[in-house]
Amino acid sequence: MSALIEFLKRNQNDRGKMATLRKGLITHQAQYTWPLLHPYGGVGHQYQARVIQTIAGLFAHYPNNTDKGSNFGDICRQLLDDDEVKKIKEGESGSVSKHFQYVLAADAEEIFARVSRLVRRAKRDDIPVNYQQLQDDLTGWNSYRKEGIKTRWGLQFWTIHAEEGTDAAISED
Repeated sequence: MSALIEFLKRNQNDRGKMATLRKGLITHQAQYTWPLLHPYGGVGHQYQARVIQTIAGLFAHYPNNTDKGSNFGDICRQLLDDDEVKKIKEGESGSVSKHFQYVLAADAEEIFARVSRLVRRAKRDDIPVNYQQLQDDLTGWNSYRKEGIKTRWGLQFWTIHAEEGTDAAISED
């Protein structure tokens, strides 16, 4: 577990710190987080600093953290309701799947706001977030690792087709 995630978990009940860290989600207020995030590389407007600010801000907004292996695609798949699952199985898109594809199309500057939107939706549906995995993935988004991350997210999100195949194979017996 990264030092940042340990810091966030240790301080999740400190309302003042959490309020300050939420400012990291607002570009023109991120500098208020710098005293708290300095030890973790969260100072400035460079890409890596924005990763730290975003993870800290999202955690402060929604501290339902899990250490399980789920990645962002899995979180988004859990956001799907039955109607949207049916649409996807029929080759159509719904609200969540459109937003997920919008995330996959994001460049380094756009990824933070797009991920934040869906994490806020996860809060509404009480779906835990693996902040360590999200931090690792966002760190790699601005590198050669981006395509691999997108593929892993996509595989997790579209497992509904694999589940459908499993059901079909079972029902044929």
